Amino acid sequence: MRLPVKPVRGKIRSDGTSIIYFQYCYSWDPDLKTLLNTGIEIPAGSWDKQKECITVDLPREYGTCEKLNEELDRQLRLAEDLIKLAKKQGIAEIGPYVKERYSPTLNLAALALADFNMKTPYEPEVKKRKAIFFQQLDDYVESKRKWVKPATITVYNNMIGHFEAFEEYRKAPITFSSFDYQFYEDFRDFLTFEYEIPRKKKPVYGLRENTIGKTIKQFRIFIKDRVKRKIIPAIDLSDYKIPEEETDAIYLTYEEIGRIYHLDLTDHPDLEPYRRWFVLACLTGLRFSDFSALRPEDLQQDMLHKKQEKSEHWVVIPCGARPAPTYIED
Repeated sequence: MRLPVKPVRGKIRSDGTSIIYFQYCYSWDPDLKTLLNTGIEIPAGSWDKQKECITVDLPREYGTCEKLNEELDRQLRLAEDLIKLAKKQGIAEIGPYVKERYSPTLNLAALALADFNMKTPYEPEVKKRKAIFFQQLDDYVESKRKWVKPATITVYNNMIGHFEAFEEYRKAPITFSSFDYQFYEDFRDFLTFEYEIPRKKKPVYGLRENTIGKTIKQFRIFIKDRVKRKIIPAIDLSDYKIPEEETDAIYLTYEEIGRIYHLDLTDHPDLEPYRRWFVLACLTGLRFSDFSALRPEDLQQDMLHKKQEKSEHWVVIPCGARPAPTYIED
């Protein structure tokens, strides 16, 4: 059975030539490909994409198509042998490994002697690779960037940060085959007790239940998206429950709002605009990001129409039906 590696023509350069590469699809994700440079340069028009070979009309100054095609065949066998050797030796990240080791003049026997007699297993250079799971997370965030608010992107990035911290803590890579029930329990325990909250002057450990729930929720949505796009096989996350905790809803009574509304600020006139904003927020229940961006056209026939920035849902709030807040002095 032939390996998923084939010769392809690279991008056309300014002088009209292209480099021939070997394209190796090393995972179930068709977007994850490794390109191996053959060192062969030809005019872009001298490549037959269907037959995957150099055509007979190759200009003489580039050599003969017969010899160059023979060289491509030789290098293709070399690349396939390198891939087979990596698989036989249990290399986890085959794509990055082949990318770092391949060259047209590679001595495969010497490489095998050097690489596979090591005491420690091969790991790709950190700057040259990123685990498939985190690549997919990045791709997912980028696909959403045009459709969601910046606050939602922050939620996605926080989720990625939680997984990166957990991977470092568990000292084992996270892959799409990791997500069994034990992983869920360990991940939740880590976020609850071991995760160090960033940007704190003193170390603070553990996230709130609702924050953990938000990460689990977004993770489930991410996995569903990847499965739906047929990037990964289906994963059963039915045991990945979304933890929640009751929160205290702190509010002011209408009378208390009235006390603030009628408070004498003669000695502090600079506070009056902020009082109006605060009272408006109390009476409408809008977030700061929403009530601070209100426009006159949002008020239509005593009804306030506002699209919420965080959820992108429309809310319609009745205005003018009640008198200004009042209170009775003690």
